[in-house]
Amino acid sequence: MPRKKRQPRKTSMKRGSKSFWRSLTALLLVITIMAGLYVIVLDVRLKEKMSGRIWALPSQVFARPLELYAGLSLQASHLESELVLTGYNRVNAIPAVAGQYRQWDNQHFEIITRDFRFGDGYQKGGAIRVDFSDDKVEGVFSLFGNDELALVRLEPVRIAGIYPGVAEDRKLIRLSEAPENLVLTLLAVEDRRFYEHHGVDPRAIARAIWNNLTSSDAMQGGSTITQQLVKNLFLDSERSLIRKFNEAIMALLLEYHYDKSTILETYLNEIYLGQDGARGIHGFALASEFYFDKSLNQLSRDQLAMLVGLVKGASWYDPRRHPERALQRRNQVLQQMADQSVINASQLKTLQARPLAVSARAHRSSNRYPAFIDLVKRQLQADYNEEDLHSEGLRIFTTLDPMIQRAAEQSVLKILPELEKQNAKSSDLQTAVIVAAPDNGDIQALVSDRDPLSAGYNRALDASRQIGSLVKPAVYLAALQQPEKYTVASILDDTPLSLKERNGRVWSPKNYDGKYLEKIPLYRALEDSRNIPAVRLGLDVGLGRIASTLEDMGVEREVPAYPSLMLGAFNLTPFEVTRMYQSLAGKGFKIPLRAIREVTTEQGEMLTRYPIQVKQTLKMEDVYLLNRVLHLVTQTGTARSLATSLPVQVAGKTGTTDDLRDSWFAGYADNRMAVVWVGRDDNAPTGLTGSSGALRIWTNLMQHVPLEDLHLDLPDTLENQWIDSNTGELSDKGCEAAVELPFYPGSAPKQKAACKSISVFERIQSLFR
Repeated sequence: MPRKKRQPRKTSMKRGSKSFWRSLTALLLVITIMAGLYVIVLDVRLKEKMSGRIWALPSQVFARPLELYAGLSLQASHLESELVLTGYNRVNAIPAVAGQYRQWDNQHFEIITRDFRFGDGYQKGGAIRVDFSDDKVEGVFSLFGNDELALVRLEPVRIAGIYPGVAEDRKLIRLSEAPENLVLTLLAVEDRRFYEHHGVDPRAIARAIWNNLTSSDAMQGGSTITQQLVKNLFLDSERSLIRKFNEAIMALLLEYHYDKSTILETYLNEIYLGQDGARGIHGFALASEFYFDKSLNQLSRDQLAMLVGLVKGASWYDPRRHPERALQRRNQVLQQMADQSVINASQLKTLQARPLAVSARAHRSSNRYPAFIDLVKRQLQADYNEEDLHSEGLRIFTTLDPMIQRAAEQSVLKILPELEKQNAKSSDLQTAVIVAAPDNGDIQALVSDRDPLSAGYNRALDASRQIGSLVKPAVYLAALQQPEKYTVASILDDTPLSLKERNGRVWSPKNYDGKYLEKIPLYRALEDSRNIPAVRLGLDVGLGRIASTLEDMGVEREVPAYPSLMLGAFNLTPFEVTRMYQSLAGKGFKIPLRAIREVTTEQGEMLTRYPIQVKQTLKMEDVYLLNRVLHLVTQTGTARSLATSLPVQVAGKTGTTDDLRDSWFAGYADNRMAVVWVGRDDNAPTGLTGSSGALRIWTNLMQHVPLEDLHLDLPDTLENQWIDSNTGELSDKGCEAAVELPFYPGSAPKQKAACKSISVFERIQSLFR
């Protein structure tokens, strides 16, 4: 039989077609689900950011405010330096707006101060005149009414920002606070259909494509304000289709969840508009201050147009670095405003004719005082965690005095190289300087490196070094606390001494000059910083009593109980030495050293005050006895160069360690105290004593800051007696070698020395020594 003809496999083909469409449908379904999940992920990310804290606001750190009043010791040049640091602009005519000043005759200032929110409240700015005479403020007056003002407080210098990992800075404003002209200008240039589209504007995209194809001008973009905001908040700057896709989807989501006002307000605060060193300038409010030293509401239309022009490229159109580009871009913005009838032709012509009028301010470092800011951060750690400091926009008001800080820095930069040139051993020197107020413990200046701008090792806080003879005042104070046994005129033994230590070694201290005077009055032994009398006195007083006295002076670390303690063979940091000597400068009152006065929120709400804490730990009379002797140190002792270098009386003590490894000086006037250390990081010899090294920096510093005489008026509970400086016995005013010293009543020597009268010629000679 013949075979039947085979039929086509229609059924099989139909089955294959159905399978293909089912697979395609499944694939599309999977893609749809995956796309939906991806959109959900983007949506969650967007809502988390927008509903939480959008920005990490850096803390702003301020110096102390300068208070101006009649009688204030202040040089006119120092006031001008403060105004420059605070961003004031000098003008030739009478100042017309806040942030301007005029100086004339070198003795008169006319200033219009700015509004400022201090820790204790909001202060309106005003127009004032400040008159000077003989390096003092003669008076403060209202500029136009000529009324005398009791006190005017200038806003403080911003000295640092405490930033998160990305150093962005901004000043937040609400949309209602933004000038209407800013919003109109921004929309005219960046997104004219902002209130009509839903995040993505097809018309703008088409227009941009057409213009880019037909025009030889710069490329145009079609991104809406919403898309720009998405790119800045959520995406990187990579140019790819994936990023553009994400940008468009998230823009639609943003518009779905949030109204136009929220989006516009966020944009005004987010947009990048410039760079100040490591600090990024974000938002129109901060950019207004950065470029014009004015608030947004004070800007004219042409100035607002310049800021809006920066949106296209803040670095490329930087008005300080590229003024011609910035001017051209501003005028383009003004032309676009005219094209859209935001301004008329007459206004366009007027505004385009104006100069940029950008303030000629210098770069403002985000942290120009690194060592001091390190101290601020350490003191804040007790009350604030790291995240709060980086993100909450706190306002931290500190104790730093920019004028004194500058004097300390200049002294280091001037004297340290001179020391290295004068002594072959004095190479690779390092230093630390701390200046404080004796009456309240305010740290007014702090330097921790030969390069004051260095942000490395903080020697002022962390360099633990032997203090040498700086410990001797504690030894002598422990003795003077026993007036029935010791007075400033007590005779001490200055003969060779050898002591057997616990390890069996023999310790034989020596005087710096290698000589022995056999007998010497107590005050002269300290005045000349002799070692043997100090050790013998300390052994008699007792190591335990000396350790207790050091604790009362502010030394918090454990003090070693061995004889070399009396010569400073133990370590303290410069900060600890400052705390120790503050108790002497503070007349027996121990006051913790502070770098912070108060902390507020960004809105000015008080968070923490750091009040002055005063505790009397030393008897005022005992400290007075010691201070009289330490004053003699600066007149006829190891720091006698100060007698002719400074116009006021001060007290202080030099310190030198074994092999001349460390050079110290700690000293104070009535209104200022400072500690200076000079040495090498490798602890090698420097070839410097306290008087040939640290004292020179201390002296130069104090010559450039206002100083007041150390008050040495005799307390009612003490009495003065004339003493023979060689024998320690009673003497008379007109006798040779007679010196007037203080005593507790009844404790002065009873025996009287033979008196050799001083001739008239010798008296005249003594006036010029």
